[in-house]
Amino acid sequence: MTSTHDREFGVLTCAAPNDYLKAIGLALSVRVSNPGVPIAIACSPRLRPLVAPHFDVVVDEATGIRGFEHKVHLDRYTPFKTTMFFDSDVLIFKPVRPFADAWGDYAFRACGHYRSDGFSSFGMDRAAALRRLGKDQLVVIDGAGHSLFRLPESGPVWDRAREITAHHNEYFGKIQYADEDVLNYVMTEFDLPPAPIGEFFSRYLSAVPGTLKMNAAEGLCTFTRVDNGQPQSPCMMHFAANEAPFPYHRQLRLLYRKFGVDATGLWRSAWDDYYATKIHAPLHRIKFNTMKRLGLNR
Repeated sequence: MTSTHDREFGVLTCAAPNDYLKAIGLALSVRVSNPGVPIAIACSPRLRPLVAPHFDVVVDEATGIRGFEHKVHLDRYTPFKTTMFFDSDVLIFKPVRPFADAWGDYAFRACGHYRSDGFSSFGMDRAAALRRLGKDQLVVIDGAGHSLFRLPESGPVWDRAREITAHHNEYFGKIQYADEDVLNYVMTEFDLPPAPIGEFFSRYLSAVPGTLKMNAAEGLCTFTRVDNGQPQSPCMMHFAANEAPFPYHRQLRLLYRKFGVDATGLWRSAWDDYYATKIHAPLHRIKFNTMKRLGLNR
């Protein structure tokens, strides 16, 4: 348990029963590159004994909230005044505090960019959202897997995010719920600019194949960026959408081995991620498209 003084700044994550092993991996990677920075986790009480040895603070998540909706309640989960939140499927390679300081004193930030058209990964019509907001550009932090927020300054951001969540269909239509859609909308409404990607954010697919050198147990990650050909040494990598199950779980095993943590279940987790992405999702798309073609999915 951390002291009151230690709670000025810290790292927060959330965990569900199917990803708590990943959350432990995140915590271990923070221990490697951010010694002394306290780490908190929000989870169900039944996960507490499994994760408690690896975190400084364990917070019971609120009941009656499902899935991604927990991520618009982070202000109620964090024990810190300034919080760097990461999704459980993130690994950290550098100190995070310098980036938090460099991003200024905004109440809420996350890496991203601006868009004025198209649809989010979950189906939000960006142009429609902009018409409702009366703005020209929409903040897009889709897949960021992180955020920086300060309390109490970010209170209105979270209150507004929860209000929109409660009326999700009214704002975005009958699409799948995504916290990113909600926060994109709120950041745009509150004129909160996205943070620069710079040397902070990356995903596995950010790297030119064959250029990635990574060892989370040593805080090492370098590669050549696929979009601009420039070298990058990022602070974090988000393994979103199960896009690299086996390379990611190899890194988790390195971290577990370094800290002497029981790795039982990691390979099962890797195969579950592989199945979800490479087998189940394609089959689901084939089924959906076939039913659409036959007029059976109306």
